[in-house]
Amino acid sequence: MDTEDYIKKVKQSLDFGRIKSVLDKAAKLNVLVVGDTIIDTYVFVKPKGRAVKDPILSAEFISEENYAGGILAIANHLSGFVSKVKVVTIIGDQRTNLDFIKKSVKGNVAVKTFLKKDSPTIIKKRFIDSHRNNKLFKIEYMNDKPITEELSKEIVDYLDEELPKYDLAIVGDFGHGFINEAIRRKLEEKANFLAVNTQSNSANMGYNYFRLYNNMDFTSMDESELRLPLLRRFEDILEVIKEAKETFKLKKFMVTRGNKGSIFVANGNIFKAPIVTTSVKDTVGAGDALFAITSLVVYLNADNDIVPFVANCAGGIAANIIGNKESVTKEMLLSFMEEKVFGNGS
Repeated sequence: MDTEDYIKKVKQSLDFGRIKSVLDKAAKLNVLVVGDTIIDTYVFVKPKGRAVKDPILSAEFISEENYAGGILAIANHLSGFVSKVKVVTIIGDQRTNLDFIKKSVKGNVAVKTFLKKDSPTIIKKRFIDSHRNNKLFKIEYMNDKPITEELSKEIVDYLDEELPKYDLAIVGDFGHGFINEAIRRKLEEKANFLAVNTQSNSANMGYNYFRLYNNMDFTSMDESELRLPLLRRFEDILEVIKEAKETFKLKKFMVTRGNKGSIFVANGNIFKAPIVTTSVKDTVGAGDALFAITSLVVYLNADNDIVPFVANCAGGIAANIIGNKESVTKEMLLSFMEEKVFGNGS
């Protein structure tokens, strides 16, 4: 089904008021989010050509911007939908950037930080062609070695007390040395509802898969993150989904497929949805926005056909924001749905 046909189907089968009602229910929720703090630095440059004396690209500096990424971005997306958010994260003892972190989170977001020694707070610096917004290359500042047993125990003890106080826990496991076996097991033991995104990226490829978790209420992954732990590179996506569900006893999960949309799986039933917009500025952070908002919708037990629609709308909005410069709000999401699907006055 292409986008145009899907939008016609949604307009006929889904009620805008019903979707809004689901999102309204999130307003009373208290959410605990756990994961790596990442500061996304975008350095905008004007490429000038090949340097005369070296085989490298020469570029003129234009400007630089810093955005709250990683778990901070997830928290900020959630903040526009729920009552309050508590972030549990680690920062480095070198270049902590704590002032920036505190200024970057929304008013209803509290941050509990733990300190990782001999480490910087993670920065991912991307150099961007300012004319086309193409990324040229990236530099990462991090120490992604595992945290010490002492720090792990401190975090586990904190989570043991905090997790039962929140309606749901949302975990952004970016695989940068923070979330270990003990923390995963505590999350599974004490969270009232556990949503997890276990990300594969250039820093952790092959070592950070969703199979590290044994008991999740919801998880989201992109297609490669589904295929890699199963070693299923070319098989039909529906076959891979079936194998993942049976092998890892997954309850509800979302597979995002870029311009092919997403697939939501609930207790063996499959709900496919194509993208609702073809416009893309920057995919960085789009998956985090989709995961954060979809976690709420799944927790609220929305009808299964609503879930991938909301997910694709959230991802579509975020894909048209540079980095994590802005958060996806409830108002933005509802306006997007009205404009793209339901029409004014729905």
